[in-house]
Amino acid sequence: MRIVLLLVACGVAASLAAAQYPNDVSPDYIRENLAKIPAQDPAPTAAPAVVETMRGRHPRLLLTAEEAARLKAAAIADPLLKPVYEASVVFAKRFSLGGAHPLPHVLGDTPAITNSAQRAPEAVLGYLFERDPVALKALTAALEALLQEEHWALVKELDSNMGAACNMLMAGLLFDAVHDDLDPAFRARVAQRLLVHARRMYWLGHKGLCTMPIKYWQQDPQPNHRWYRAAGLAACVLAIADEPGCDTAFLREQLKQEMDFIVQWLPKDGDCHEGAAYQLFGFQLLVHAASMMDRVLGTEYLKKPGFARSAMQQVYYRAPGRAGNMSFGDDMNGEYLYGTNDAAFFLCPRLTRDPDLQDALLERVESFGQAYHNRVAPQQKRTIIPPWSMLLFYDPSVPRGDRRKLPTARLFADLGAASMRDSWDASAVALTFKCGPIGGYRLNEYAWAHKDEKGEPHYINVAHDDSDANSFALAMDGELLFHPGLYSFTKITAHQSSITVDGVGQLCEGVDYTQPAPGGVDMRTLSYLTAWKRDEQGRVVIEGEAAPVYRGMGFFAIKERQKGRPATDTAPEVKPIPGLPDPVLTRFRRTAVWMPGEYILLLDDIVAAGQREITWRGTVAKAFFDDPANGRCHIGTTGGKRVDMQMLADRPFTGAIDFMLLDGRWGNQLQHQFQFTARSDAVRFACMLDPWKRKLRMLLEPAGKGLVLRITGEGVDDAWTWQPAPDAHAPSALACRRGGGVLLELTAQDRAPHGD
Repeated sequence: MRIVLLLVACGVAASLAAAQYPNDVSPDYIRENLAKIPAQDPAPTAAPAVVETMRGRHPRLLLTAEEAARLKAAAIADPLLKPVYEASVVFAKRFSLGGAHPLPHVLGDTPAITNSAQRAPEAVLGYLFERDPVALKALTAALEALLQEEHWALVKELDSNMGAACNMLMAGLLFDAVHDDLDPAFRARVAQRLLVHARRMYWLGHKGLCTMPIKYWQQDPQPNHRWYRAAGLAACVLAIADEPGCDTAFLREQLKQEMDFIVQWLPKDGDCHEGAAYQLFGFQLLVHAASMMDRVLGTEYLKKPGFARSAMQQVYYRAPGRAGNMSFGDDMNGEYLYGTNDAAFFLCPRLTRDPDLQDALLERVESFGQAYHNRVAPQQKRTIIPPWSMLLFYDPSVPRGDRRKLPTARLFADLGAASMRDSWDASAVALTFKCGPIGGYRLNEYAWAHKDEKGEPHYINVAHDDSDANSFALAMDGELLFHPGLYSFTKITAHQSSITVDGVGQLCEGVDYTQPAPGGVDMRTLSYLTAWKRDEQGRVVIEGEAAPVYRGMGFFAIKERQKGRPATDTAPEVKPIPGLPDPVLTRFRRTAVWMPGEYILLLDDIVAAGQREITWRGTVAKAFFDDPANGRCHIGTTGGKRVDMQMLADRPFTGAIDFMLLDGRWGNQLQHQFQFTARSDAVRFACMLDPWKRKLRMLLEPAGKGLVLRITGEGVDDAWTWQPAPDAHAPSALACRRGGGVLLELTAQDRAPHGD
């Protein structure tokens, strides 16, 4: 996770043969930074001790020797784990960092992430299973290679970037695994280097002494880059916590404070405000850090609910019939092979003993792996086996239940988001909806709990969030219909299926890495859910309010405005915020109604401060008009899917189909976009989607201050009364009558929670 300007290159050249230091990391720069590290650490006040059962004992970070023996026996007996065990044993014997000196660094600001964080634990497990002398030699050679490197990240963020953390994790795990088999003198040398790099990470990184001006990960507890550093620091410190000649007391104390801080602010759902892809990227490293701390220092981090529930975001934001997501934020929403990070979520059923979640995760293994590979690369005749991390996290003693017993809709209250589907089959229809504050509630709570001397919130890293309040996405049977978006470097609301006003989106738009709202505004007041209701038949009503986030200017334009101008109360429901332009909307209430097996409604109640051009936007693979006079159109896909759609409004509006290029970090996609525009001071749009092919029609009729929607089709004859919300926070009044009775009703008692 990075903030603006982090794209300044900080990769490391593969060779220093030309005696040139990369990225202006000169000898003077190195000396300047290393001089900032104290000669010795302060005396601790409450250093945690190594628990008695682990004192002087190795291995202990991933597994003890006894645990490795039990895991080996369980893996050999389990058809899913046996090939993983066999592959780890082979890999341990050929593990190598290569023969180059200095070691090649890869992936820009995250050097060596591929070889260290992703593969070193596999080599460690393979060695612990068999204690093969060839593997011992390979792992020892890797430690020897690391000793030859003065710096484990020769970049501007010297020895304290995420790549350094990955190398530290590798070094700590390797040392712990072979500790008892090393020559004592060599063991002492490696232990001292682990201490050196732990101190560099702490002082230059966590204490922010590094000269690099962009302190992008130290600002709050949730950046996954911080979690990588926690894992690297924990591996080095805990591997040598009781090693002779290594005084780690202060570092143990600071490491525990760091982990206390991170876990304290972890949402109870363990979800990620940056979306499913970034949750996937960071979760395993946080688990490594917490697990090592629990094992060696006796903490109980893994008992916190955020660890046990985290898999739900992965399960519910998976697109039906696809090996990939339909998520928000910086997510390419493509398809991929099942990997190391995916398997870490097996921790959740391991902790909860939930058989139905176990089944959902096993189905991911099966469909993301061999089946997907066979489909996309049939010419490559190779066997795909699950990743090594299955050995650590998958517990075959948890019985396999039935994912179909999981609820088909789930609210993620911290995110202000929800996911709904009509079944857990690959052919399912799924809808997602989001109207939460950028960063989520827990992170914003942290920001306001740590205000600065001016009373403004602490900076929080929301780089990978989007300006996407009141947005939705739709997928079915292997394809994306209303597209959830890509990992964009031009984050604008117009890409989302939401609205723009006078062509402008929400106030944080227009930044490659999103920044918090300017002006010291509480982002929890800008966009939030107002209602959530789910009945026993799986029907859902979810509603959001996003008027305050529409200011008629993007992020940079607002930053350049003169501060302190008088505020005028032009919006009775939305109070002006000092330092920001007044809202251009006084209401943007979007209500999504999920009637599984029947239809979907999207109801927008929009009131503007004066005449505005209000444009409803829906980004789809292919858009078609069928009967424009009656608002009838349909969505198509490259695979031949079709979903009929009807759009009506209580004010005159025009419809258009335009191209929309979704830019992505790893590739662009050219989409179509429905654009329905009303030039008015208020409009209510009603959109009906017919993914279950019920041949539906919708009529819109005035009824006092409200509207009546009549929906008819095969097996459907409904009348919805729709009344405006009485204020900016109460739910709208919405009721569906069918067959003479009330089928579903939204009332004042159905307020959505704000945070978990």
